[in-house]
Amino acid sequence: MLSSEAEIETAEWTDGSDVTKKRKQDAVAGVHDHQNGVEAHFVAPATPAQLELNSDNQSSEQKDSGTEIAKCLGPCCNEETILYQTREEALLAQTVIIYGSGRNKRERSFQASWFSNWKKALEKFADHERCQAHKEACIKFNAIMKQKSVDEQLKLVAQKEQIERRQMFLTLLSSLRYLLRQGLAVRGHGDDSEGNLSQLLKARAEDSIALQKWIKTGSYQSPEVLNELTNTIGAEVLREVLNGIKSSRWFSIIGDETRDISNSEQLSISIRWVDKDYSIHEDFIGMFKVPKTDAETLSLAIEDVLVRCVLPISQCRGQAYDGASNMAGPKSGVAARILQRQPTAIPVHCLCHCINLCLQDVSRKCKCIRDALDLVYELVGLIKYSPKREHLFTQYQLQDSPNIHRLKPLCPTRWTCRTGSINAVIENYAVLQQTLEEIAETCRDEYGRKAAGFQALMGKFSTFFGLKLAHVVFGASEQLSTTLQSKDTTAQDARLAVNLCKAFYDRQRDASAFQIFYQAVLLEANGKTEPPTLPRYSNPPKRINDGDANFRFATAEHYHRREYFEIMESLSGELDARFDQKGFHLAALVEATILDNCSGKSYPIPKEVQDLYSKDLNIDRLQTQLSMLPDLVKSYVLEGKQITK
Repeated sequence: MLSSEAEIETAEWTDGSDVTKKRKQDAVAGVHDHQNGVEAHFVAPATPAQLELNSDNQSSEQKDSGTEIAKCLGPCCNEETILYQTREEALLAQTVIIYGSGRNKRERSFQASWFSNWKKALEKFADHERCQAHKEACIKFNAIMKQKSVDEQLKLVAQKEQIERRQMFLTLLSSLRYLLRQGLAVRGHGDDSEGNLSQLLKARAEDSIALQKWIKTGSYQSPEVLNELTNTIGAEVLREVLNGIKSSRWFSIIGDETRDISNSEQLSISIRWVDKDYSIHEDFIGMFKVPKTDAETLSLAIEDVLVRCVLPISQCRGQAYDGASNMAGPKSGVAARILQRQPTAIPVHCLCHCINLCLQDVSRKCKCIRDALDLVYELVGLIKYSPKREHLFTQYQLQDSPNIHRLKPLCPTRWTCRTGSINAVIENYAVLQQTLEEIAETCRDEYGRKAAGFQALMGKFSTFFGLKLAHVVFGASEQLSTTLQSKDTTAQDARLAVNLCKAFYDRQRDASAFQIFYQAVLLEANGKTEPPTLPRYSNPPKRINDGDANFRFATAEHYHRREYFEIMESLSGELDARFDQKGFHLAALVEATILDNCSGKSYPIPKEVQDLYSKDLNIDRLQTQLSMLPDLVKSYVLEGKQITK
């Protein structure tokens, strides 16, 4: 029992809930009655331990009386607020007074006056608990105690809205991540409501009313916010990629510059690395705008990217760029500048790009190859870019030979993939002549005039000879490119494929090989073209005549012989120049050392490898491990494990 308002404030209440606050207010009300001349004490609905709280000036009789009353009240004390008057030793049911409405004298016994009939206290208390006024008061009291305050209700509503908005925001993030993962545009043209993100959210909102309401608010859907979220997701992805690269320690740089649609130079940088399971990864780091494409600017840009990614250049062990002078220049190119800072960063030019450059240079030098490629490009464009002309070509093709290949456009970048296009024109040579003749007769526009010109050009033997020669040249290079692009190709396989291709071209540089090729072309061109003839010669002015113009070929065969050998010699020289790389030689040397020791051939580590990696490896320990490598391979074979190259 508490007898003063100060003691009520300092008492240890069970918690800070609204029910406890209500009990505290009722206790203060009881003390006010005491201050008005009525000596009353508050017996709160609580445990017996809380009922024993009392002030220092309370007598032991008052303490005992309050405890005894609580024990007598039993369950009633847990639901009602009871006022106990110590002077008259009487009780008053305050809960019934506030919330109840007594209908008779028995129900108003604890409501209208103080109860003091202690002889029948237990009987009256039990009777009071069964009365309707007590039950009604308890129901109303409990209902009010369970009701939250306005402040707490506002907090609950705010928390609920916060949870819903967080879920909707996560839905937006997952939708945005899906579009970014698939490489799709986020926004539409002009109206963002028709963009991919908006339509995806609307599709997902069909099963969520909360998402429908949230979309209408337009939260987190402005271009600025979406760009910020995109940058954040990209930074997180890049962070995960860089963690994998740092765990592998060593890495190589792959760089290339290009011009985008806005006419700005962009430097593309990728990192190649190997994980602990010896799986190769090539991860794109980003596109970086550069003001110039000179070697100094590009090398500084690459170093800046490595610093920002916390990738020390001292751990770089390889470089791969194109063959341009600013990238692969032997003295001041990007590769040479980085090689000066890190001698173990071996530069290797992409082998597939090398064969592309070989074919490109040969095609520019040799007129018959250049004219053949131009003819294929123009013919395919004339036929395939018009449904009417393509239908006409298909009809002639079905009549002549339905099993031959259809026309294929020339690949603009991958020169080694042009064999199929050239072969399709050769197989459909007669069909194309019929189609061009029909187009020239029926069309009175520029396409009719083009068709007439192509028909006249295809009637010449030199055109058919150029197509057949281009097919031979590009066919061998395509096989080389296929081998180089295989993911299982080793450095030794690549070197062997290059040597085989060079041997093929060298074998064609023979008079007997030319005779076989020329006679085959003559036989196939019979009935399709005119007989071979010499080109028309012109007499240049004397002031620019250096003497070569006076030379005349005796026959058309001699003229085509010169073209044939000129192409084969150019190809052989280009292959020697493009594939003779010091970096590729070192990589092949390291691979050969490991594979030879795997087969049981104990070879010492080459001196070039020792000098290059002396700071990275313990050479003596490596030599010991190489000598034990055959036993390790045998154990893996016995255990049924796969040995990779």
